Amino acid sequence: MDLITDVSRLPGAGPLDGLSDAWHWSPNPRFNFFAALSEDKGHLFQVNVMDICDYDLVRALLTFARERTSEVTSSGRHLVPIEGFSHPGYSFDTMAAAPPGVHGYLVKEHPDLHSVAYAVFPGYRSEFSGTEDEEEAQARVRKMLRPTKLDREPVPFLKMRYDNTRTRSGSTGPHRGFATLPILLRELELLQEAPGSLVEWENRHADVWRAQWDGALHLQGSSAASRPVDLGTLLAFAEQTVTSDNYGL
Repeated sequence: MDLITDVSRLPGAGPLDGLSDAWHWSPNPRFNFFAALSEDKGHLFQVNVMDICDYDLVRALLTFARERTSEVTSSGRHLVPIEGFSHPGYSFDTMAAAPPGVHGYLVKEHPDLHSVAYAVFPGYRSEFSGTEDEEEAQARVRKMLRPTKLDREPVPFLKMRYDNTRTRSGSTGPHRGFATLPILLRELELLQEAPGSLVEWENRHADVWRAQWDGALHLQGSSAASRPVDLGTLLAFAEQTVTSDNYGL
């Protein structure tokens, strides 16, 4: 496969100013697509952007990916966070890469290019465990992280399950599933005065906590016995566990 020739033939593709072996094309006014050869010339790094597009940020991202080609293309990982990426005017602290099969870029129109293309996008370290399996990585990339939005807010890695006897709502099945921080905080608030209810959550470090109502709010961690806790402290602690590496109660 001659990647330079094949990418150059994509409809509307032209050289990306300021970066060698890189291209830009735009299928419609809302979308801008970018791709650059990896350092070893055997892979593509692709950035898809919807609406607000910052060319300098995209060039910085593709350059960062190229400099870390071996990390991006390392086998056996389905969602690869690489810390150290930053760009003026943004709070991103990480670049993430998703291999073929996780992202859907080029898969229908150009399956040969898809097979060597890695989706790269800016992110936040709190969003990735680094141990996601393929199904989890697909869920995060395609449904939660919005990698095409350069002005997005963090969506921290969070799994939870819950059951509330008062609202008669709960998660499906016995396993924790992906959720967002606002949902976690809302369900923790709803535990009050709901006997037999629980909220269980897991952060990117695989630390797990359970909160429940037993005449009062109680919190239990995987390595700590159950203890009473007030709502304000519980909410602040829960948020800290999924947004920070430093948490304690």
